[in-house]
Amino acid sequence: MTRGCEAMSKSIPRAKMEEGFADILKALKPAESFFELAKAMLRDAWDRRFSLAQSEKTAMKNQLNDLNQQIENLLDRIVETNNASVVSAFEDKIDRLERDKIVLQEKINSALPKKGRLEDCMEFALSFLSNPWNIYKNGDFAMRQTVLRMAFSEPLTYSPHGVYGTPKFSFPFRYL
Repeated sequence: MTRGCEAMSKSIPRAKMEEGFADILKALKPAESFFELAKAMLRDAWDRRFSLAQSEKTAMKNQLNDLNQQIENLLDRIVETNNASVVSAFEDKIDRLERDKIVLQEKINSALPKKGRLEDCMEFALSFLSNPWNIYKNGDFAMRQTVLRMAFSEPLTYSPHGVYGTPKFSFPFRYL
């Protein structure tokens, strides 16, 4: 504010600002039909990600089989070779392949999400989409900050005349 401004040295009651903000957040409740559509979209995205993870797991199992075959071939060559330097080179290559095998096995074990994980993820996402005001009202400071970042794409503006500017909602709320 600059000199001569009519709002100079004026304060805005906190309760008035918070009440206006609460009204905006309460209005973010989507219609039930759109909410069902959001559930279907989340389920579809989860299923696509799960099928992609399964195909990645299958590809990694094929790579593991290839590594096992390479190790087997190198072991056969070691048996046939009499040269100590060649045997040492083969042993080094086998060590590298064994390390690669361990890393690949860990990736295979963690490739698919645990059963029931969708419901856990979906529960919070849907509760947020259904009523962000409840999460904001009952959450701690970090949760409130998260709600603000997820609900609005830009910070809210408040005029000295006691009115919030047009809020710019984030992607889900613009379409729900």
